[in-house]
Amino acid sequence: MGLSFAHNALSLLKIDSFYTGAALLTGLFVYDVWWVFGTDVMVKVATTLDVPIKLLWPKSLAFSTERGFTMLGLGDIVVPGTLVAFALRYDHHRAIQTKTPNPGSFPKPYFYATLTAYFLGLVTTMCVMHFFKAAQPALLYLSPAGILSFFLTAAVRGELREALAWSDSPATTPDQATAEKKSN
Repeated sequence: MGLSFAHNALSLLKIDSFYTGAALLTGLFVYDVWWVFGTDVMVKVATTLDVPIKLLWPKSLAFSTERGFTMLGLGDIVVPGTLVAFALRYDHHRAIQTKTPNPGSFPKPYFYATLTAYFLGLVTTMCVMHFFKAAQPALLYLSPAGILSFFLTAAVRGELREALAWSDSPATTPDQATAEKKSN
């Protein structure tokens, strides 16, 4: 059920620019670090509530009942996932701008970079959690990984200015612009 919630959230939520995504991930980075390391509230809520807000899997397949479970909050899937989805939309935008011959298949460097960074951030989270045997705020690793992967991909490709300036907000038609001016 938790995966269904995450899927629906990703299909409904959308960030419009890299700056919006970076601001969201940075703010939630601070929030996550504070509530996991600064208080015991986040860990207590995650371990005591039995609602579909987290994914659980055994720490060890052989000793799942003795050693407990590893948890990942749905926010740790959805929030970085919005940046991964933004990267895919940006790749699609670039394909349209360059008039890629097959619109169904286009290069996805930003998508693959952010998806890989997300995966490596999860691996890092799990490794640190098992090494220190303590709860870890996943966004401590996922937020910088996502932001840096998009930024570095743009820098390496020489597209930094274009990537940071692109906005996925809907285009305003002339009729909408006229109506907006009259209402102001």
